[in-house]
Amino acid sequence: MTKVEILTGVERQRRWSTEQKLLILQEAFGVDGTVSDVAQRHDVLPQQIYAWRRKFSPPKFNSPEIASFIPVSLVGGSESSSDGSKRSGGRLKSKDVEIVLRNGRLLRIAAEMDLEVLSSLVACAEAA
Repeated sequence: MTKVEILTGVERQRRWSTEQKLLILQEAFGVDGTVSDVAQRHDVLPQQIYAWRRKFSPPKFNSPEIASFIPVSLVGGSESSSDGSKRSGGRLKSKDVEIVLRNGRLLRIAAEMDLEVLSSLVACAEAA
């Protein structure tokens, strides 16, 4: 025979506080935790734990669609171009440019680098 359960009252819907959710997430994604074991222990579905993780994880930043300006400071002395020593065949000699990103990484690039390549490189370096 099969077991049949008849619910006569209101179906159970539990409310978890933010602190409880964070403790369960810490337990599930800790060093020794597995999502399935923690879900069984707390009587929740593993999908619920993953949904909580998405809810509490920091948002992923996409590269900005519009241009934005950031403060820039020039380091080192500036050379005068009046003597013509910087020109070579009508074109300026390339200098390296150093860019310090928000996460502390330093990018050293050629001054004539394509702006599309530079913007995607900065976005990748900041996301990593």
